[in-house]
Amino acid sequence: MNACSDTLDCGPETAPPKLRGIFSTPGIPGDPASGEAKRFWFAREQEDGVISAQLLDEHHLPTQRQIIEPRESFLERFTLEPDLGYRLLTQRVLIGDHFRNQGKNVEAKIEYQKVLRIDEENIRGTFGLGLAYLALNQLEKGRYAFEKLVKLDESFAAEHKHLFNDFGIALRKRGLFEEALAFYHRAKALCADDEHLLLNIARAWFEKGDTEHAYRELGNCLDLDPHFREALAFLHYLRKNNILPKDPELRAHFDREALKRSELAGLAGE
Repeated sequence: MNACSDTLDCGPETAPPKLRGIFSTPGIPGDPASGEAKRFWFAREQEDGVISAQLLDEHHLPTQRQIIEPRESFLERFTLEPDLGYRLLTQRVLIGDHFRNQGKNVEAKIEYQKVLRIDEENIRGTFGLGLAYLALNQLEKGRYAFEKLVKLDESFAAEHKHLFNDFGIALRKRGLFEEALAFYHRAKALCADDEHLLLNIARAWFEKGDTEHAYRELGNCLDLDPHFREALAFLHYLRKNNILPKDPELRAHFDREALKRSELAGLAGE
C-alpha cells in the first residue's frame, strides 16, 4: 500500500542565516605556511556572535590553526571567497545529491565526506551522508548521522524541513521508527500545518504498531484538509482491514466521519 506521497511544503522561509563560508587573508611573504598569495579559512559565526575561523592547507583541508574574534574586526580583515566556497562546499553537496538521486550512493558518500572534512556541521552534507548510509544499509552509520543532526539543534531553520522529511522517510523504510518519528516531529516544530507531514507521522506510528497514535495524527491531518485523498485512502485501508483505535472517543469520532462521508456520497449519487 502506498497511501502517501511523502512530500512536504510549508510556504516561505524567513530564518536569517549566520555568517558561514570560505574567507581569505593575504599571504605572508616568506612564510611557508602561506603557501600562496592568499591564505584561506573556513569561518562560522557562533551563537554569541563571534567568528571562529580555521586555516585551510594547500589542499583546502583544515589545519590545527584556529582563531576566534569579533564579527566586526573579522569582516575588516577577512575577505569572503564565494566562488571557492561554492566549489568546496555547495557544489560538492549538489554533486552528492545528484549521485544519490541516481542511486550511486558510494559516490555520493565520498562527495558529502569531502564537504564535512571542511565544514563538519554542514547540515545538508550531514543529511546527505546519512541518507547515503541508509541506502547502503549501513544502519549504524546512519544512526550516527542521526545523532549528529540532533546535536545541531540550534542550527536548523525552516529551509531544512524537506531534509527532515526525507530523512524521516528513509529511517521509517529501514524500520527505525523511533528515529523516524524524532525527525518528523522536528520537521513539525518547523512546519506544524502541513498535512503531508502529519500523514507521514501517522504512517510511522502505524508501522511501529501504535494504532492509537496513528489515528490521532490522521485526525490532525484531516482536520487540516478533510479532502486530502491520500489521507482518506490510508483511513479507508485501516477501516477496510478492521484496524481500529481502542479509545472509544477516537473510534466514535472516526465512525461519525465515516457515516458523514457515506451520507454525502449517497446524496451525490442521487
